[in-house]
Amino acid sequence: MSLFKQFIPKKVTLAVFIAISGSTSVFAEEAQSTNNNVEDVERIVVTARGRTETLQQIPDSVTVFSDEDIKAARITSIKDFSALTPNLNVSTNFRSGLNFVTVRGLITPQVGEAPIAYVVDGITVPNLEFINQGLHDIERIEVLRGPQGALYGKNAIGGAINIVTKQASDEIEGSVQASIAQGNDRKVNVAVSGPIVEDKAYFRFSANYQDFDGLIDNSFLNEEVDYVDDAFGTQGMLEFYLTDYTTLTLHGNYSKKTQGSNYMAFVTKDELENFSIKPGANAVGLDESELWSVSAKVEHETDYGDLVFIASANDSDIMFFSDGDFTHQDASEDNFFFPITQINPIEEDSTSFETRFTSSGEERFRWALGAYYESKDREVSYDQVWDLTPTERVTYQDVKENIAQDPSLVFEGEKTIQESTAYAIFGQTNYDIKDDLELTLALRYDSEERDAFDERAPNASKANETFSQLQPKASIAWQMTEDHLLYTTYSKGFRSGGFNEYSPSVIRNYDQEVSDTVELGIKTTWLDGKVWLNMALFHIEQQDAQFTRLNPETFTLENLNIDKVSIDGFELEMSAAITDNLSINFGLGLIDNEITKNRGVDILSGRDLAATEGGTMPYVSDFNLNGSIDYSRELFGDYMLKTRLAFNTLGPRSFDIFNEDTGESDTHTYLNANIAVENEQWSVSLFASNLTDEASPETVFLFNPLIRMRNQPRQVGVQARYNF
Repeated sequence: MSLFKQFIPKKVTLAVFIAISGSTSVFAEEAQSTNNNVEDVERIVVTARGRTETLQQIPDSVTVFSDEDIKAARITSIKDFSALTPNLNVSTNFRSGLNFVTVRGLITPQVGEAPIAYVVDGITVPNLEFINQGLHDIERIEVLRGPQGALYGKNAIGGAINIVTKQASDEIEGSVQASIAQGNDRKVNVAVSGPIVEDKAYFRFSANYQDFDGLIDNSFLNEEVDYVDDAFGTQGMLEFYLTDYTTLTLHGNYSKKTQGSNYMAFVTKDELENFSIKPGANAVGLDESELWSVSAKVEHETDYGDLVFIASANDSDIMFFSDGDFTHQDASEDNFFFPITQINPIEEDSTSFETRFTSSGEERFRWALGAYYESKDREVSYDQVWDLTPTERVTYQDVKENIAQDPSLVFEGEKTIQESTAYAIFGQTNYDIKDDLELTLALRYDSEERDAFDERAPNASKANETFSQLQPKASIAWQMTEDHLLYTTYSKGFRSGGFNEYSPSVIRNYDQEVSDTVELGIKTTWLDGKVWLNMALFHIEQQDAQFTRLNPETFTLENLNIDKVSIDGFELEMSAAITDNLSINFGLGLIDNEITKNRGVDILSGRDLAATEGGTMPYVSDFNLNGSIDYSRELFGDYMLKTRLAFNTLGPRSFDIFNEDTGESDTHTYLNANIAVENEQWSVSLFASNLTDEASPETVFLFNPLIRMRNQPRQVGVQARYNF
């Protein structure tokens, strides 16, 4: 029996919700009302629904991280804030730049698209590569859970992450931040902002750098394999006030990163939690990425509302190299007599345009209309190369030199060219039926046409299909009291289908995925916003859920569908001021995930897929817990002592649709700590990530019999920051 079924039955009445929320009043009355460490929840601004609202006004499950939260928790990646969000988990994948996102029981196929929209300053990023770049110079992060397709379109099947970068300032200001930590991990971040022409033009620019020797050891090479070499990134913005009513904002980002990748260790199911077994491949993994994006946004105020037009272009260039047999063995039965390396370059570029008109937020009837267009080109190549020295250290440069001398070493794989064109029209209305009752209706139509062919067989491999879906959303929000909001929501989500690599032994098409979600939630605040508690229950029905399987004949990953998956879940978030100096935060996510229908024959084992019915989707935990304790006090002058201890507990999970093939991981708890002395200008801190050095499996594949990637070990470091 899952933890969800132990704690929360499928039929929970409204009375339970009200009783739970009401019980918090006893605790709230005991809390102090003058804590400066807990931000008043009524002042937490959220823009994820396309207009400015406060957190407790939105009839959705939302987690918000302010600028202060981001600094205190040292958030620099999606993985960092996922550890502080109920029912959101991010795992390191075989490619370091391609993390694996799971939200509310909906997974990322290993070679597919994430079940969540990722939006930066109003622009949806085109692929996972951009999602997994570091976060720098960020003002606010908003995580919406539940289908957000009515506003954000395809792939927002599990939610949306809205990133708001820092805006330009009226005066010259900036910061310099540097840190050094175990593994000789050196990071530098610089930001500067100010006016170009007072009241007319402003700028903001930031840059970041990292060099890291690594912490995960390869037992054969006797060297760390999770390194980062001279990674560099910049982001900038220019803001022009063209008239009193019109603003033009230009954004640009560039990053270049070389890092270790695919450092898998061979294990059996019984050795899943045995971390004395380390990676032992002879090839040094490499993940090189170069990404850039530019955008222009025009905002114009009218008497009837606000008009926004956004144009953006993105480009990613990836080179992935790693061991193909994950060992340092010579040709033998143990490694299929096939010592190889693998080379996987990926190039993608896209352009998008979006326009929307939002009515004034002061009227009883509020509305928004918009349209979206996107064009995307993607080239994927995959080759295997015979490893001439399988018992010796080999690098990508070595393999390139071997190929130049003998091209017959290459076992040519896919050479796929993909093109897609997508468009959408959408609208949302909010109507105050009564002063305390709001109805929200939203509808979006998405259509995406995808074309693909393989250069090895251009005519035979041609594929074309259009995926489309209406995505409605409806919610009713009842402001029961000034501090209690009750809401119920229905929403539909949609993730496009696509094409696997061309081969006679590969299923060419995989279908689009559709989900229907019903949610019941309550949001409560106490003591003028110093204490708040939010809860939500939800039920999801997935059709044609996407997942990835290794094809043993082509030795590549193949996207497939599961007929039906049923998900029940519960989420709770709470924040409270205990004293003037002490605050606590807590989050809980429960998931009951079940494959209810699956038909066909498994391509890897030949088994009947019906045997997976009653099991769970891979990478879905029954529960996760997170929380933090923050303490601050005055030291001397204007200097403050600020300390933080945070935890994240992730429940057991399997890593394959046949759950017994990988077994389940244990429950793991990770601790992060930070102690800082700071004033408005200076900050010096000592930090520890994964304080107890908890080891856990991040990614697991079925491969002779299993290969496993572990999480990052403990890292202790110091950081200094100067604001000017």
